[in-house]
Amino acid sequence: MSEVRLEQVVAGYRRRPVTAPLDLALAPGVHVLLGRNGAGKTTLMRTLAGILPPLSGRVRVDGTDIAEDPDAKRRIGMLSHRAALAPQLTVRDNLDFWATIQGLPRDERARRIAGAAERFDIAALLGRRTARLSRGQLQRADLARLLLTDPQVLLLDEPLTGLDPVSAAATRELVRDWAADRTVLYSTHSVPEALTLASGILVLKDGTIASLPAEADREPGFELRRTPSAASTREDGWTPVEVGPDTTIGDVVAGLVRDGVTVSDIRPVRADTETTVHRLLGGVS
Repeated sequence: MSEVRLEQVVAGYRRRPVTAPLDLALAPGVHVLLGRNGAGKTTLMRTLAGILPPLSGRVRVDGTDIAEDPDAKRRIGMLSHRAALAPQLTVRDNLDFWATIQGLPRDERARRIAGAAERFDIAALLGRRTARLSRGQLQRADLARLLLTDPQVLLLDEPLTGLDPVSAAATRELVRDWAADRTVLYSTHSVPEALTLASGILVLKDGTIASLPAEADREPGFELRRTPSAASTREDGWTPVEVGPDTTIGDVVAGLVRDGVTVSDIRPVRADTETTVHRLLGGVS
């Protein structure tokens, strides 16, 4: 198991920062990264993978700066929604290339490729050019590429893009399995998808990250019944009232009374995680 830690990391391109300085620790489990288009999710992922150097700060795996130790960097694997496989090469040649880049000796490369091909059911595809693969086949080949070196930190950037329902379900199941002993950072646009996978949720907005548990109580709001009941927004007669942290139940009732509304009943409620995420993002695109 490996822990990833960001220490005042600023991610960006060509000296243009995309994020503010970020301090973050990721333990084993699935951490889902949510954000709007252009929020910087892919840039942050590429920085964590060591593909882009941080503009400032350090990325550490188990305490080791990945910019200073190639072995620490090899503990990280990244999967994008665009497969990192050359279309004109065969699947076998692609896997051999990546295994070579990772420093595996020839005999070990052959063994790892055979094992990955069996695990992801692509043995029959090894001699086929990747340009001729379906989206699901390409995803399985890229997953095999990802796990050639058995990385303990997996960065999955929108991995379900373009997949059919069967392939998407299989990928989700793999992610759940990996989370038992690996640190997984998984980016998506889908809040429901995030909630089915996450042990923790990270919301990237305006260059900063808000961290939420996947299941936890949120700031309380209220539901009330008022007279006449026809004024309710729901058929059961209850009307939800969202309040800020400095608003009390007394403030709500006093304001309604001033407006001539009679409250017959009131009860506290807590927003679920999906509601909280949407509120943080102002809606997810």
